[in-house]
Amino acid sequence: MIPDIIKNKYDAPYLSWKKIPKPVRDMWFGEFQKEFRWLPEYSTRIRSNFERRGATRLRDMFTDIRKSGQRPNWIGDGVWAYLSSAWATPEFIKMREQNKQNRASDCGGLGSSLHTGGSVPHTEHRRRLKEHLGREPTPLELHTRTHQHQADHQWVDEKSRKAHDDFVRARESRQSTGEGSSSGSAHISEYQTWSEVVGGRQRGRVYGMGSQAFVIQGSSYTSAFHDPSGAEESVSERVAALTREIEEMKRVQSREIEEMRKVQNEMQAELQSYRAEKQRKKDQQEQPSADSEDTDDD
Repeated sequence: MIPDIIKNKYDAPYLSWKKIPKPVRDMWFGEFQKEFRWLPEYSTRIRSNFERRGATRLRDMFTDIRKSGQRPNWIGDGVWAYLSSAWATPEFIKMREQNKQNRASDCGGLGSSLHTGGSVPHTEHRRRLKEHLGREPTPLELHTRTHQHQADHQWVDEKSRKAHDDFVRARESRQSTGEGSSSGSAHISEYQTWSEVVGGRQRGRVYGMGSQAFVIQGSSYTSAFHDPSGAEESVSERVAALTREIEEMKRVQSREIEEMRKVQNEMQAELQSYRAEKQRKKDQQEQPSADSEDTDDD
């Protein structure tokens, strides 16, 4: 949805998400709100997520555009001219080269940190895996899909291979001691194990999972894992909030229905009055006047 909003509303040469004025981003978020509903207590987190994902999507879109060298139809000629000029400046080229070096830098002696996902976000890889497996993918399955070549099943770099091997060893160790063996906590234990193996969250992301760490960690079953005693209370609060929202929707709908009935009655009265007036005029036209009767007598 976010790329669609960008394409429909991108009407100025914003070089990055940070360069977009806040009133414009507010307007874009308003478009996002038209398509989705959520409880008020999640608004701050969802807005933060919208900003983070918006920055990533815009950056990926610009990367694909620069690679193709072609102006997409959602960017106007004037904006395209400005962007092309800005991307060709020595300052921007230097910044791009520095970013390339940062991405390709040695990571803990394991070489560069790479992946095979291209510009396809982890959300889409996760969705495809879920559709293929018929269930939520595990952290290891998502990491394998985005860090292993499909042709020869070779890891894209040493870091991804080591993360896989370390996770397998850690999981086997926990299983041997009985940790995370219950069906309700198995998936959660895998996420926790993966996060610990790869060093936890860095700049809002967990290696091998991207921002999908928020999706898995924020799912309903993790509430029970992190706070077993408060899980039932948390669910009860959500049920109560949804009940209140439903009741409010019913009240709003009731008022709207009452207003519609009022308008309907007024329109019905106007229609009856119009028909009566029309009939009266018709009767007057059909009734012969006194002058015409005198003429006939003469």
